[in-house]
Amino acid sequence: MIIVGRHIGGVTLNPLEYILDDSGEVMEFKNKTVAKAYLREQGFTNKDFEWLVFETVEDKKGDC
Repeated sequence: MIIVGRHIGGVTLNPLEYILDDSGEVMEFKNKTVAKAYLREQGFTNKDFEWLVFETVEDKKGDC
């Protein structure tokens, strides 16, 4: 699973803030391609992707 974040204020010394779903939980995507497709639907551009961090995490079932 993939989660997507960016450094607060665009400063790499700051921690990451993550994309949340409607219930306030961190959104998880099947892979980076799916995450990018979703973000493009939300209006993100290739330039925006330069500031994002795509992290691989275990899903809630323990699979990776």
